[in-house]
Amino acid sequence: MARGIWESMGMRVAGGRTKDRHGSIWLWAGICMMVLTVVPGMILGEDGIITYHDQLDSEAIGYLLQARHLFSGDKIPEFMGGSLKTAITMPAPICVLLFLGGNVWGALTVMQLVGRLIGFVGMYLLSKELTGHAWIGGLAGALYGLLPYLPVYGLSQYGIGLLVWCALQLRKGKYKAFSYGYTILFGLASSLVLSGAGLLGLGGLMLLWDLCRKRKVGYFLWAWLALLCVYMAENFQLLAQVLGLGQQPASHKAELVIHGDSFWEALRRGTFVGVQNGEGYHELLLLAMLAVVLAVLLAFWAQGRRSQGKHGSGESLSPALVLDLKYMGICLGCGLLLALLSALWDCSALVGLRRALGTVGAFQADRILWVAPCLWHLAFACGLGALWEQQKSCAGLGRLAANGGLLLMGVAAGATGVRLLLGGDIKSNVQKLRDPQYGMMSFSDYYAIGVLEQVRDFLEEQTGMRQEEYRVVSLGIDPAAAYYHGFYCLDGYSNNYSLAHKQAFREVLRPELEKSEYLRVLFDEWGNRCYLFSSECPGYYTIEKHGFFFQDYQLNAAALQDMGCDWILSAAYIGNAESQGLVLMNEAPFETKDSYYGIYVYGFADRSGKMSLK
Repeated sequence: MARGIWESMGMRVAGGRTKDRHGSIWLWAGICMMVLTVVPGMILGEDGIITYHDQLDSEAIGYLLQARHLFSGDKIPEFMGGSLKTAITMPAPICVLLFLGGNVWGALTVMQLVGRLIGFVGMYLLSKELTGHAWIGGLAGALYGLLPYLPVYGLSQYGIGLLVWCALQLRKGKYKAFSYGYTILFGLASSLVLSGAGLLGLGGLMLLWDLCRKRKVGYFLWAWLALLCVYMAENFQLLAQVLGLGQQPASHKAELVIHGDSFWEALRRGTFVGVQNGEGYHELLLLAMLAVVLAVLLAFWAQGRRSQGKHGSGESLSPALVLDLKYMGICLGCGLLLALLSALWDCSALVGLRRALGTVGAFQADRILWVAPCLWHLAFACGLGALWEQQKSCAGLGRLAANGGLLLMGVAAGATGVRLLLGGDIKSNVQKLRDPQYGMMSFSDYYAIGVLEQVRDFLEEQTGMRQEEYRVVSLGIDPAAAYYHGFYCLDGYSNNYSLAHKQAFREVLRPELEKSEYLRVLFDEWGNRCYLFSSECPGYYTIEKHGFFFQDYQLNAAALQDMGCDWILSAAYIGNAESQGLVLMNEAPFETKDSYYGIYVYGFADRSGKMSLK
C-alpha cells in the first residue's frame, strides 16, 4: 500500500529504496512551501498574529473548555452559567486532544500546519490523478494549501481534496486500507454541519450514478457509510436537540429571525466568492477558465478548416484533452449545483418555509459551499491539463490559442497566489517579525496575557475566593479572554445556548438595546454574541487602553446580579459607574507596559459592604 501511494505522489520504488521521479520535485517543493508559511508564527509564538474572528473568540475557546471537561458530565460549569456541552460543539472533535495541555497557540499552530500539508498533498494527488501531470498538481496544490482557512476547522476544508482522492481510489478498488483510514480520520477531524453534509450529499449522488451505470459500489459505499456513522456518533446530542428528541432545553435559535436574500445575488456570491470562512479566492481562476473554452473552440474551428482542405479526413482532438475537459465540466457543474442549492435556501421566496421549520430551518445550508473551493481549484487544474494537451496535439491556430490560454491561466494563478500570501496571517506575521511594533492585535493581546492574571490574583487576594466561586462578565474585552484564564463567565459566544439564558441576559442589556437599533437587531434576531454591548461603541468588542471611556453606559445591574454576577471586567473606565450601582475596586487599571488592554474591575454598590474584602 505504502509503495503504491508513493508512486501516486510521483516517486518510483526500486530495489527497496525510493528514487525521485519527475513529480517528486513538485511534491517536495510544495511541502516545503506549506511548512514555511507557519514558520513566522512559530518564531513569534504567542506574540504572533492569528485571525480572531470566529476563531479565538469562539472555536478555540470551545476546544479549550471541552478539553478541561473532556470526561466530566454533560455540562461546562464555567461557560455561560453552566451550559450544556452542545453549546460549544467542536468543528474537529479529535483535535480536542491537542488542547489537553492548555496550550492554545501550540494546538492552533499544529492544526494550521497539518491542515495546509494535507490540503496541498490532497489537491496535488487529485490534480495529478485527473490530469496526469505533476506540475499541474503542484501548482493547484500550492494554491489550495495557501487558502487562509482557519485552523480551528480542522480538515473540514483543507482535507476535502484528499477525501475525494480516496473516494476515486475506492471506486477503482485501490489503496483500500489507507482510504478507509483517512475517511474515518476526516470524519473525526471535520464538522458535519460545515462541510460534512455537502460531502455526504455529493457522495450519495456519486453512488447513485455508479448504480445507474451498474458499476460496483461496495468499497465506496462502505466508506460513505463509515463517514456517516462517525458524524452521527459525534453529533448525537446536537441532532437530538435539533429534532426535539429527549428533554433538551430550548435553544436561543428559537428566536432567530431568518432574513431572505435576492436569489441572483446569492447565486453570484456563492459562485464567485463563496461563504464566510469558506472563500475560495477563485474569481480569477474561474474567469481564466473561459480561455480554455475559447481555445478549444478555436481548435475545433481550425481542425474543421483543415478537414475541409483534406476532403473530410480531419483530425480529432486527443483523448487526453477530451478527458480533461470532461473532468473540468464535472467539477464546474458540481460547484454550480452547490451554489444554486445554497441560493435557493437563502432566497427570500423560501424564508416563510424556513421559519415554519423552526430550529431545522435555522440550519445554514449555504455551508455546503465549503466544498466548492476544492471543486473550483480542481476544475482549474483540469483546464490547465486540457490546454497543455491541446498545445501538444494541435498545430497552427489551435496551438497558438492553447499557448495564449496557458499564459492567461498562469497569470491568474500567479495573481491568486500573491493575493493569498498578502491577504492572510502569513504577511502579518512576516511584518511583525520585521517590525515588533506592528499594530495588528496579536494572540497575546487578544487574550490579555499578563493582564488577566493580575485581575485573578487581585480578586483572590481581596476576597479569598477561587475562580469557581464567583462569576464575571466582560465589557469592551471579548469574554473569550476571561475563559482563556479560567474565569467562570455569564457571557460568551455560542450558536446553541439556552433560550432562558438569552432572555435573562436581555434584561441586563435592555437599557443599551433601547438606545441602538443595530444592537437590538444583533441580539434579538441573532443572539450568538451574548455580550455586554454598548451603544457608545456598537460592534466593537475589543477596546484598546487609554483611548476611550464610557460616558453614559447603562445596564440593569439588578438583573445581572440575579444571574449570579459578582464582577464586571471592563476594558474602559465607566464614567457614570456610581449612577449604575457599580463600584470601582481598584483605581488604576490592570495592565502591562505593552498590553493592548487596561482592565478595570467593578463590583456592585449594594453588595460591596458584604464582600469579604481584606
